[in-house]
Amino acid sequence: MNINSDGKGLKNYIKSFIIGILVTAAMIMLFALVMYFFETGYKYAAVFATVSVAAGSFAAAFFTARKNASKGLLTGLIVGGITFIVITLISLIINRGGLTSNTLFHLIIIMLASMIGGIVGVNRSNRHKYI
Repeated sequence: MNINSDGKGLKNYIKSFIIGILVTAAMIMLFALVMYFFETGYKYAAVFATVSVAAGSFAAAFFTARKNASKGLLTGLIVGGITFIVITLISLIINRGGLTSNTLFHLIIIMLASMIGGIVGVNRSNRHKYI
């Protein structure tokens, strides 16, 4: 997890989850406005919620990988795994519906988004000036 002796790594992960929550909330607000103005009802709510969480996971993994400047794939896996576990536990507590094939779909989307965010974050942190 790249936790340094001074705890900087852990602070980066905590900050990244705050960023992930803020990005997810912003996306939910945006999609709520879209649903309101286009009067779609709740037809696309599940899709918009999944996209919102994926965007939050991408942003969280991007931030952490950029700060760590290495191991973007591993960082994305960690951030995505923790995000998925937290969301799944909350949904099981609230809904008690159990795990379904939709849960597997959410796992794949969240993990892909956070792994891509981690990879992009590491590659963005290496800005080389050749001239």
